[in-house]
Amino acid sequence: MENLEKENLRKLLAGLMDKAAAGQMLDDIEKGDEILAGFRAPEPNEQVLAEIKKNVAAALRQKRINAFKKQILVTAAAAAMILVSVLAIVRYSNQPGIPTRMIAASVWEGGDDADVTVLRDEIENIQSELWGGQFDDSGNTNIRVDDLENELIEINGDMWKG
Repeated sequence: MENLEKENLRKLLAGLMDKAAAGQMLDDIEKGDEILAGFRAPEPNEQVLAEIKKNVAAALRQKRINAFKKQILVTAAAAAMILVSVLAIVRYSNQPGIPTRMIAASVWEGGDDADVTVLRDEIENIQSELWGGQFDDSGNTNIRVDDLENELIEINGDMWKG
């Protein structure tokens, strides 16, 4: 036992018991160290070491395979979720009342169909009403729009009051 270790052990033992008992215990520990130093530690068999290394390598390989499988499953689940989301968006975006289809340019520009003409006129009327409601003749914001916004804010506030 080195001197520093011996001194640290002596201080530790002196703190736990009286001086005579600490000295006796320190001597016993030194004698035990001397006895153990006389015996060599057994060396493991080469076959046992080879078997242990083989088992560790197999366990590590299996762990990597499991991690790869898990990554594949996570990726497949994410891809399935994206696919289901896209299919749901495509399916439910064409529901009645949700205008998502665009009229083909050839039909829109053709103007031969009476329904297309009616639709074009209605859209133009709505556009002119929107522009007329937002701006007055001088190009300034119309006061009517501001009044409508204020009224809407009051209605929303009253709804929460009960």
